[in-house]
Amino acid sequence: MNFFRWIDCTDKRRPQRIERSSDTVLRLAQLTDPHVPGEITLVRRLRDLMRPHRSASNLSHELSAISNELSHTYRKQRKIYTNLLKKALLGLRRAEVDHLLITGDVAHCGMAAEFLEMKAVLSITGWWGSPRLTVIPGNHDRFNLYEAIPEDPMESFFDVVSAREPRVKKLPGGVALFEIDSNCDRSDDRHYMEKWLPNTVGKIYPETLEKLDALRADIEGRRLLVLIHHHVSTDWYPRKTSRDLGGLMNPAEGIDELLELARLVDPNAVLLHGHIHDVMPLGYNFQGHQTLNPGGFAEALRLNILDVDAHGEITVTQIELRN
Repeated sequence: MNFFRWIDCTDKRRPQRIERSSDTVLRLAQLTDPHVPGEITLVRRLRDLMRPHRSASNLSHELSAISNELSHTYRKQRKIYTNLLKKALLGLRRAEVDHLLITGDVAHCGMAAEFLEMKAVLSITGWWGSPRLTVIPGNHDRFNLYEAIPEDPMESFFDVVSAREPRVKKLPGGVALFEIDSNCDRSDDRHYMEKWLPNTVGKIYPETLEKLDALRADIEGRRLLVLIHHHVSTDWYPRKTSRDLGGLMNPAEGIDELLELARLVDPNAVLLHGHIHDVMPLGYNFQGHQTLNPGGFAEALRLNILDVDAHGEITVTQIELRN
């Protein structure tokens, strides 16, 4: 299979291949943080920076926008990046993946053009539609960094959960998903750092846990995958300066309580997240739970494939897109 290069697998006895095993009853793939870039130009950002500002926070907002614009690896190569996404998603179809999981940051700047671009990529590669696709919001999806007037929210383009409205989804093969929006509620509980950085610190609300608990009886006994965007731990990635920057890259609030609830459904629930663009090595566990993050797509071009067998055992293979 020429689309991907094999990187690692949790089952060291398996051949170093990507082909679907005969004992797999459900095959899932995790893609995170694609950060599809939009059409905003740096000239426009500089123009906005030069206009009069009512406050220092407004000026800081514009500086943050410029920094965000420059940070995207494929900012000036949008078509190339879109084609890489298409290639990866077509490769997953060739690999006989049943269901695609995107753990946040579909968009880079939370703009309609970016959501529409990703929707088109998913459609043309055959992934569009709830039976084959689950997407949860990331911080860049929930905060439009560029526009004074907010654009349409992510819900206008994708079927996603909100900060206080989680969802449970049952999949074939005895698998269930906890879908959680780990962004702060921008209406009732907006984080003060959103003046400069969009929803950097994640949060899981008590109301979210209560609603998931009410749905628990319907999925008990299934293998559980917990989908959140914000990270749950900091000991696995090397960027210590990011971890120490005023607590901005601390794990999401409420993780311990979420895991207590998840254990009632599946003591070995698997956590899937993004947000941190470093690639998490396979075999990492957080509080006894296998935890997965293939890194930001623009930087790493990596994905995780999860194979579930008839006994509920999950084997994870990490792959990298061939350029």
